Amino acid sequence: MISRVRLASVAVFLLLSSVAVSHAQQADSTRATQSPARAGRGAIGFQLGSSWFAADGDYTEGALPRLTFEGSYRYVMSKNWQWQVSPYFTWAAYGNSTLMPFTDPNFPADETKGQVLLQLVGANAQWQRAGGGDRWRWHVGAGPGAYRVVVQNRRKVLKDPVSKRLHQGTYLAGTAEFGIERFNKGLANTSLEWTVASHMAYATRDKQFVSGFNGNPLNFETRFGVHYYFDFNRAKKKPAASTPAGH
Repeated sequence: MISRVRLASVAVFLLLSSVAVSHAQQADSTRATQSPARAGRGAIGFQLGSSWFAADGDYTEGALPRLTFEGSYRYVMSKNWQWQVSPYFTWAAYGNSTLMPFTDPNFPADETKGQVLLQLVGANAQWQRAGGGDRWRWHVGAGPGAYRVVVQNRRKVLKDPVSKRLHQGTYLAGTAEFGIERFNKGLANTSLEWTVASHMAYATRDKQFVSGFNGNPLNFETRFGVHYYFDFNRAKKKPAASTPAGH
């Protein structure tokens, strides 16, 4: 009789243990298959890449590819929608064989754009449509921005010889991008992302830039970087109940 009770106890113990292990495995599996980019989470990241100006007018003639940088803060609204805000910087240099559109009053001997630099710096915001699975994810987005456009020759801001205005200013802009990210197995909340994008600043000012560099600089770029996802709203721990004195 005692041996039967012992066998029954062992059987019940093994059954309960197997059920507990099964539930634990299911919970781990559920956590493992959850995408790190799920609703209610945020992400911070940065990307580096190469940028080339394709328009407009003097902004693109002789332009050479140069470095581009973008940081980002991203918030996932739902499985398919998210928004992002990003500080941004890029620049362009020009070939020595490209003629200057006008004579620089500061450096009248310069006949080519070999010492000219174009800089775009500012920030943008995007509304993005997203999709994909747990390990791979894509997004496409667009939105407005504000960029400061500066044209320099020999590190000095270029001056229009007719209007006497400096070639610098802050302008409204538009941006669009398509990105693909892959989440790391070992670092579950970290993703590597490849992005193609375009930015355009609405910098046409006919009365200010009479002699040249008057248009809307537009670039195309590719970037590669990393994003880290985290819980935006962490549950606050409840304070421990105080024990009355004398107990």
